[in-house]
Amino acid sequence: MIKFGIGLWEKIPEESYSLGAKKVLIVTGKKHLKSTGILDKLLNIYNNYPIDVYVFDEVPPEPPYYIVDQGAEIAKTKGIDLVIGIGGGSALDVAKAIAVKVNLPGTIWDYIGDNSNKITIKGLPTILVPTTAGTASEVTRVSVLINPETKEKLSIRHDFLYATLAIIDPYLTLSLPKENTAYSGIDAFIHSLESFLSVNSNMVTEPLALTALRTIYKYLPRVYNNLERIDLREKVLYASTISGIAFTQTGLGGIHALAHPIGVYANIPHGLACALVTIPTLEYNLEILSREKISALGRAIGVYSLRSAKEKILKKIDEFFSILNIKLGLHNYGIKWEDLPNIAKEVPKTGSYKTNPRTLNYETVLEILKKAF
Repeated sequence: MIKFGIGLWEKIPEESYSLGAKKVLIVTGKKHLKSTGILDKLLNIYNNYPIDVYVFDEVPPEPPYYIVDQGAEIAKTKGIDLVIGIGGGSALDVAKAIAVKVNLPGTIWDYIGDNSNKITIKGLPTILVPTTAGTASEVTRVSVLINPETKEKLSIRHDFLYATLAIIDPYLTLSLPKENTAYSGIDAFIHSLESFLSVNSNMVTEPLALTALRTIYKYLPRVYNNLERIDLREKVLYASTISGIAFTQTGLGGIHALAHPIGVYANIPHGLACALVTIPTLEYNLEILSREKISALGRAIGVYSLRSAKEKILKKIDEFFSILNIKLGLHNYGIKWEDLPNIAKEVPKTGSYKTNPRTLNYETVLEILKKAF
């Protein structure tokens, strides 16, 4: 179930009680929720309910898999019966994985990628509450984790990862700093773009993806320059949500497949990693798209003529990144030319690799990385 609206975050304890929870685990990041006072307010509201509340606030921006194992152990020890994920995509991904891991042997990394089908027991119920407008993790069946030892960033994909309840409240995005607002919004923009271009795109997902793309393209720059405008943030958060509903059905593509290892190598936010490879990856994909697809994509970002449409689309997106002060070029983020072959080898490990509209291989991926360098 999805509930969307300003002020709904204060209903989290009430919703917990409605789900029959007696012991809840709040999973969140290390700083943001505390510094904004949201966590203290939430805990205070919980005092009105016969619910024991435990807080697991150890989630870093790029969560290693063992954080999930730690959280699951706490959940088992305390007898938790509901997991609350509140924060950015990392906190939500970890919360979902903790809820599933409680009933699974081994480490959560045992269930990554193609091994996700080993998840045969449903986990604890979850309430997922985003504080960023970007990842859409609250409405997806995916949890993305990092293996620091192998430098892999991969995902668990299973229907058991869907939230029992997603509470989506624009108020919680108001405190997001300017830079993070841009990065998370770009992630949502690329979700929309890649869902629309995916080999699995269909009559149901295309309108959602295009609406999200159009909305983010129009409103994210305005949010970036008016951080306190909740009416603008609401539009971007709405777009992020419907893009998540779309790409959960379609998968993503080459941009995300490349961004995952880049994020690990450069230790940069996911949205920024996506931006760095968007232009060359899209340029590669545009070559095989139908006139109808190019036309629809162009109209979503203000390109209304098919004449030189491919070049105009690339230029529009480049300008979009420029407005958001995104500095392109992998070399600007500590990635060396000699790293590119190793990054290229990691790309096929992601599920997004398989749903790109144009077939990828090691050589094409390496060429894209060189253009993005």
